Amino acid sequence: MNLSFQQWMIESGFVWAQFLVAIPWMLTLFFSENSSSDKPKSSALLTTLVTMFILGGIFPPIFHTFLQETNSIETAGRVYGGVFQTQLILDTFVLTFFILLKIWPKGGAVAQAAFREGIRQPMFWLLSSLALFALLVSPFIPYFTFGEDLIMVKELGYDTIMLAAVVFGTLAASISVSEEIEGRTAVTLMSKPISRRQFLLGKFVGILLSAFLMSSILFVVFQSILLYKHWLDRMDPVANPEWIKLFLSNSTLPSETKDLINGLAFWIQHTLETFPGLILSFCQVSVLVSISVSLATRLPMVVNLSTVLVIYFLAHLTPVLVAIGEKSKATDPDSPVSRLLGFMAGVFDLFLPGLEFFRVGPAIVGDTPPDFIPFAIYVLSVSFYGLIYTTVALIVGLILFEDRDLA
Repeated sequence: MNLSFQQWMIESGFVWAQFLVAIPWMLTLFFSENSSSDKPKSSALLTTLVTMFILGGIFPPIFHTFLQETNSIETAGRVYGGVFQTQLILDTFVLTFFILLKIWPKGGAVAQAAFREGIRQPMFWLLSSLALFALLVSPFIPYFTFGEDLIMVKELGYDTIMLAAVVFGTLAASISVSEEIEGRTAVTLMSKPISRRQFLLGKFVGILLSAFLMSSILFVVFQSILLYKHWLDRMDPVANPEWIKLFLSNSTLPSETKDLINGLAFWIQHTLETFPGLILSFCQVSVLVSISVSLATRLPMVVNLSTVLVIYFLAHLTPVLVAIGEKSKATDPDSPVSRLLGFMAGVFDLFLPGLEFFRVGPAIVGDTPPDFIPFAIYVLSVSFYGLIYTTVALIVGLILFEDRDLA
């Protein structure tokens, strides 16, 4: 196949863009704090970058030699979008810690250490592997929903990602906070110019970011699984977004390049449609991890994990208990059982987090996306609620930690 210069430049630019976004996390990988000599690693990095630049130039003709059909090229565009998104996720963490260490050096150092400790633990990879396996098998499970299997895969996928992050965050909080306090490791940190506030908040930020890394990587896989399930159930080509159709219809690009851009544009559109569900799920993770970090200042790991799980289930059951209590009070207001049920439901509703607000409801998992402005307002308001509850839980944890004897 003969490629025009314009087509070669555009497609080589796509490849070089991948290499450019890889530079931040590659620099972090090549030049870690424990590096004994930077000269060999500098040579290895330079060799890698030169090799990538050459591969970008020779990639287009090789690509079109093996992929010539429209569907195959569009699929390649979606794969490109998934890889690009993964690299942007890694770059986001590199940039986050760079900014954190600049504006909050001591707490940022604690957060970075907790983050590295978290992702190096075997349970991080074990839970990631279990969640990945659950996501991969979900499209093949018969749900007997009369054509609504895709909705079930969506909702179960969001819940799987959320639960894996919550369990990891709770275990990491117990190991990183509780065991350091019990093992007197925290005494060594407190002897340095690090306050208890910086220690606890730094631990929370590091654990939360490691849980977010797990969620983000699983989210990219989840997006791919949704596309596969869509194709598996409906057996028709996935429709491309209208905005990219209008753009490409007025362009003079070669048809193969248009197919590649179509696939990439669909991945972007697909990410924008599924991303709010990740935000809501991660807000729930943030609330539960903040509770776990606060409890870890006083409770051992087993008690901490059990308490967080009880809070999780009770918080989801609270709306049901409130409805039952109101119905029972209306039916028999003088009954002691009705009064006790109403009182306990009120207590749970007052003190426990409203985790039902973070659930991925029919508006997200349905076939038709919701209206943008009302849904954006809802997501922002729920995220603000999660931020407030997280802050309150951390304040309680700081109060508990201030009175804790570390000696």
